[in-house]
Amino acid sequence: MKHVGELVRYHRGEAEMTQEKLAEKAGVSPTTVVKIESGEIRRPQPATLTKIARALGIDPGTLVWFFPPDPNWTTAGPFTTVYQQDEGWWIGYVEELPGANAQERTLEEARESLREAIRDVLEANRELTRTEFGDRDVVRETIRIPV
Repeated sequence: MKHVGELVRYHRGEAEMTQEKLAEKAGVSPTTVVKIESGEIRRPQPATLTKIARALGIDPGTLVWFFPPDPNWTTAGPFTTVYQQDEGWWIGYVEELPGANAQERTLEEARESLREAIRDVLEANRELTRTEFGDRDVVRETIRIPV
């Protein structure tokens, strides 16, 4: 298989489920399922794959194993998360990282979505810097700050 989307499509076929039904059951957008299956999204977030696997009734490891660990990923944080409940929804924010927020029905889902949002914001910021500096000679290093 060339990408994890082919595996998702196979299991969806085995479950006799449409893309729309899978998206609904997994709590993701139909566009996400289409883009994963087509290979447009080549490396979906682990949280998204976990939701899809559960909706398909398969072990999440079946889809997540597809990816070797990314050597560019490092741990980040610690971050301070703040959660509040509002009309049946849990809303989460990261104090130190503007733009990282999530909204889910359960606190555990909000926590997982917020982890994904943190990864997305950090990766978007890295990509923005890479694009801005292009091929220029820069010094890139890790910094640790005691709190």
